[in-house]
Amino acid sequence: MPSKDTTNDEVMTSKDWREQRRWKLPKTEKDGINRVVVVSTRHVLPTASYSSNMLTAAANITVRMNSNTIQLNNSNPLEFNTQYSFAYINLMTELVPNNQYEVTITYKGPLRTDLNGFYRNYYLENGVKKWLGATQMEPTHARKAFPCFDEPQLKATFTISIDRPSTYKNSLSNMKMQSSMDLGNGYVRETFYPTPRMPTYLVAFLVSEFEAGQYRNGTQEFGIFSRPEAKNQTLYAFDFGIKVVEELGSYFGIDYYSTNENIKLDHVAIPDFRAGAMENWGLVKYREALLLTDSDQTAPYFRYRIAQILAHETTHMWFGNLVTCHWWSNTWLNEGFANYFQDYITSLIEPEIGSANLLVTSSAYVAYAADDTPTAAPLTNDEVNSPAEISGHFGSITYQKGGSIIRMIHYLIGDDAFRLGLRTYLTNNALGSGYPNLLYAALDYAVTTQNSLSSYPNTTVADVMGSWVSQAGHPIIHVNINYNTDTVTLTQKRFYINAEHSSNEIYKIPITYTTGLSPNFNNTKPMFIMNDQSYEFTIANVSQTWVIFNVQESGFYKVNYDQRSWELIASLLKGQERTNIHHLNRAKIVNDLFSFLYGDEVNFSDLHNVLEFLSQEDEYSVWLAALRGFTKLRNSFLGNNDVLPQIESYILSFMSSYINRFGYVERQTDSFEDMRNRQQILEFACKLGHSGCVSQAEAMFKALRENGTEVSPSLRSVVYSTGLRYGTGEDYDFLWNRAKSTNLANEIWIILDVLGHTTNEEKLKRYLVSMTEENSPVRTQDLTTPLSSVLSNYSNLPLVMDLLKTDYASWASIYTTMDSVLSTVASNLRTESDFSEFEAFLSSCTECTDAAKTAARNSLQVARASKVWADSHEAAILSTFKNNSNTAIPSVLMLIISLAIFFIRY
Repeated sequence: MPSKDTTNDEVMTSKDWREQRRWKLPKTEKDGINRVVVVSTRHVLPTASYSSNMLTAAANITVRMNSNTIQLNNSNPLEFNTQYSFAYINLMTELVPNNQYEVTITYKGPLRTDLNGFYRNYYLENGVKKWLGATQMEPTHARKAFPCFDEPQLKATFTISIDRPSTYKNSLSNMKMQSSMDLGNGYVRETFYPTPRMPTYLVAFLVSEFEAGQYRNGTQEFGIFSRPEAKNQTLYAFDFGIKVVEELGSYFGIDYYSTNENIKLDHVAIPDFRAGAMENWGLVKYREALLLTDSDQTAPYFRYRIAQILAHETTHMWFGNLVTCHWWSNTWLNEGFANYFQDYITSLIEPEIGSANLLVTSSAYVAYAADDTPTAAPLTNDEVNSPAEISGHFGSITYQKGGSIIRMIHYLIGDDAFRLGLRTYLTNNALGSGYPNLLYAALDYAVTTQNSLSSYPNTTVADVMGSWVSQAGHPIIHVNINYNTDTVTLTQKRFYINAEHSSNEIYKIPITYTTGLSPNFNNTKPMFIMNDQSYEFTIANVSQTWVIFNVQESGFYKVNYDQRSWELIASLLKGQERTNIHHLNRAKIVNDLFSFLYGDEVNFSDLHNVLEFLSQEDEYSVWLAALRGFTKLRNSFLGNNDVLPQIESYILSFMSSYINRFGYVERQTDSFEDMRNRQQILEFACKLGHSGCVSQAEAMFKALRENGTEVSPSLRSVVYSTGLRYGTGEDYDFLWNRAKSTNLANEIWIILDVLGHTTNEEKLKRYLVSMTEENSPVRTQDLTTPLSSVLSNYSNLPLVMDLLKTDYASWASIYTTMDSVLSTVASNLRTESDFSEFEAFLSSCTECTDAAKTAARNSLQVARASKVWADSHEAAILSTFKNNSNTAIPSVLMLIISLAIFFIRY
C-alpha cells in the first residue's frame, strides 16, 4: 500500500487533455519483485489502474529510485488483464526492499461520452448547445480518467490544475481555488489546493459555464451551482444544504470545515448524470431533478427526495470521505450510514415531510424484498473483486439493509451511546480506512462508557451487529401464545419468499413488544435479545388482550402470530381503537402479511381478514405498504383474464372509501403526507379504471391542454398518465413538447415516466427510440426510462417483443449493453405463451451475447416462479372473493356517490 505521504499530481486540460502522473511506491517488503503492478483490485500490491485507451506505450513510463532510472523489460514491458483492469510494468531488475520508487506516466485520453470517468456533455441555452466536462469516478471509473491506484483503501492527496477556455466560468474541483493564470492562448490555468488524503473515486472537477445560484463566502464556503437558466431553482437546496451540514457536524462531533483549511462544499446540478448523485469531497454532483426545485411547480415527492439526497451525500463527507471502507466488500460502511442518516437527520430538520416513517416504509421494505432469496448476499460480501462485481454490490442490500441494521443498533444502544460511538469511530480513523471491527470497537467503547447494554448481560455490539452483517437474509419470528398459562414462545428462522428454501441462520434479535393492557408504541428499547432459535417467557395476563411485536419496526425482522393472536389484532384494527396501534406497526402488519402470503406462511383468507380495516385507513405509511402488496398481487395475475378483473375490483373496494373521504384535489388542510397519499392512491385507482378518478383526471388534462390551467404538482403524474391512457397521439405530442420546452428537470422526470402510457402504437414505437432524436429530453441518464414506461402496461408486451425480433441491431446500437434490456423484458412476462415466445427468441438470436442471454434467463426464471405461485393460489383467492362478495367488487352506486361528493365539496 502507498505510504501516508503519497501524493498524486495532475495537470488536465479541457480539450485533448494530457496528464503526467507520478507515484511514490511503498517501500518494498519482499525480495524478488521485478515488476510494478498497475491494477484495480486488492490482493496484488502495489496497485493502480488503467484504461486501455490511454496506457499503451512503455516509452511513456519511467520508474525511478531516487535519481536512478530502473530499466523496463525490453521484450515485454507491459502486460494487461482486462477483467480486472490490471497493467503490469515489467522491469529488468528486482526491486530492492526498504526503498521507495517513483513511477511517472505521461499519457493522453479522450473525453468520454458514457457519463463515466471524465466525460463531455451538453445542455441547451436559448437553443444553443453548451458543452461541459464533468466527472464520475465511483466505483471504478477513475482509471478511465487517469492511471491510478483505483481502490478505496489506497488514499492520496491530489493537486489538480485545469486549463479551461477563457470564455468559460471558473472551473470547480474538490478544493478551493489556489491560483488562476491567463495563459494568453485562449485558456486560463486554474490550480486548486491539495485535497485531504482520499481515494481516487472522490476526485472531481467540472469545466463549464455554470453559475452559483446561491453562495456563502468566507471560511465556510457553500454553494449551489447550475446552468444559468436554472439559477432561480437553487434556494431550497441552499437553505436545506446548510442546515444539514451543520446538523451532521454537530451530531458527529466533527465540524465539516475543520477537516481541512481549504475545504469548501459545493453542490452542482448536472443535466446528464449517471448516478442519482455523487459524494465527491467538496464537489457533490446531482441529477438536476434531484437538486433543483420550483416552489410553485415541484411535486411533494421531489421536495422530499431532494432533502433526502442532500442529506445522503452530505453524510458521506464523514462516512465514506473522512473514513472510507477499506474495500468494496464492506461498502455498507459508507452507504449504510448515508442511507440511514438521509432520513434520520432530515426528520430532525424538517419532520413534516415524513422522513422518519420512510426509514421503514422505504428503506426497510426495499431491503426485505432484496433479502428474501437464497442468492441474497451478506452485508460483508467477500465475493466482490472485479469491476463488475463491485458495481453489482451497490444495491439494496448495501444501502437499504445496511441502513436498517444501523437503525436497529441505534435503538438498541440508545442515542447517547450511538453518538459517542460514531464520534469515536470517525475520530480514531479519520483520513484512514474503516473496517467493521473498528466500528464495533468504537460502539462497544461507547456502550461501556454509557452503560447502555447493562440490561442485556454478556452482550456486545460486535456480537449482535456482527450476526446481521456476516449472515445473509433476515428472520421471521413466529409468536405462539398459550392462552391458559400466559406463556409466549418465540421461534426464529430465516425468511424466504419461496417456501421451498430453508437454512439454519440464527440472528441475535432485539425484541420489542407492547400489549393492549398497557399499550406503549413509543418505547422502542428492546426488552431482551433473542440469541437462540427459540425463546420462552411469560407476559402477565396476555391471555386477556392482544400483543404486537417489533414496535415501530425498530428491528429488522418479520413477525407472524398464531391464529388467535391474528384474530385479536384484526378485531382491533377494525374497531375505533385502530389508531392506538402506531401507524408504522399498522403498516408492518400489512407488509408482513403480503410477504407471508407469497412465502406460504398465511392463506389469502387470513390476509383478507386483516386488510378489511383499510377501508377506514388514512395514513400514508399504511397505504404505501398496502399498495406495494396490491401491486405485486395484481402483477402476479397479469394475463389471467379470469382472475385479474376480480383482483382489481377487490383493490378498488378499499381505495374507493379513501377517495370518498379525501377527494381528487388538494385541500388547504392537507399535510405533506396527505398530498403524497392522495397521489399514490389516485395513480393506482386511475390505472385500474376507477371511473371517478379517470373522469376527474381527464378533465384536468383537458383544461391543461386547452386552457393552460396548470395541474397541482402533486397530481401531475396522475393526470398526465390518465390523459395518455385515454387520449390520442396528439396528447402524447403535447406532453413530449412540454418535456422539451420546460426548464424544470423534475417536470421532465414525471413526463418521461408516463409517456409510455399512451395507447397510440406509433407513439409507443417512437418513444422506445426517442433518445436518438435531436435534442431529445431523454438523456443518457434516462436511457432505460422509455422501455420501463412502455412495459408498465402489460398489453404493450407484444409490441416490444416484435420490435426486439425485427430490429435488435437498432436497440443494440442505442444501449451500451443489452443485458438490462432483455432482463427487463423477461421480468414482465406473465403467461406460458410469453415464456415460450421469449425463449424461442433467445435461442434464435445470433446477435445476443451470452451474457445478455444469461441475464435474460435469470429474469425469466423469476417470472416463471411468479406464474407457478399464481397458479397454485388462484383457487384460494377466488374462494375468498366468493365468500366475501360484498367487499370484493365495488358497486356502480359507490362510484357514482364518489363522483357526486367531489362536486358537492369542490
